[in-house]
Amino acid sequence: MKVHLFVYGTLRKQQINHYMMKNYPCIAENMWIYGKLYDAGLGYPFLSLNKGKEKVRGEVFEVPATDLHLLDEFEDYTPGDMESLYIRAEVDVYGHDKPFKAFTYVCNKEEMLVHEIEGHDWTNFTKWNK
Repeated sequence: MKVHLFVYGTLRKQQINHYMMKNYPCIAENMWIYGKLYDAGLGYPFLSLNKGKEKVRGEVFEVPATDLHLLDEFEDYTPGDMESLYIRAEVDVYGHDKPFKAFTYVCNKEEMLVHEIEGHDWTNFTKWNK
């Protein structure tokens, strides 16, 4: 079984950790979810959901469900561990005719939500903040 994964930060195309996605097809670009992106100065963003009507930009990849554990480990997410840096959540993804469901990684540590990224697009943020 394959699942959809919405990526918004360093896993996106042209980003430093995109190599993690090289075996998976990108099925949609220029997509978005409702939320906010934050920069904590660590070189990767943190996503917060339900913090307004801002649109976080990203891409959707098709990933075998059996490979999710590899991405979970990369994202410092352990199912059931309340101390994980991120949690994997299912979200509605927009940008096509109708919304569809995908997983994404959401910040699990409030203290990481430091500086809101204007425009909520990590690719644009890193382009202008090199």
